[in-house]
Amino acid sequence: MSSFKTQYPDFATIEGHIRRARLERSVAIATLLSNLILGIGRGLNKLLHAWSRGLGYQNNLRAIEADTFVKRWVG
Repeated sequence: MSSFKTQYPDFATIEGHIRRARLERSVAIATLLSNLILGIGRGLNKLLHAWSRGLGYQNNLRAIEADTFVKRWVG
């Protein structure tokens, strides 16, 4: 296994900066991915909640229509 100093001798003096930059990039990518996953989860939750409310409204409308029909039939 070769070391950084033997593989990139011109950059041996700034090896610490390069390692920190790689770590910062890794953290930035991890943050981006976690925010993306959380955003998708929130979006799906809102979509499912809206869909569920829509189904509830449809059920209420059907109940009202059925009740009106029953009232007309009886009366």
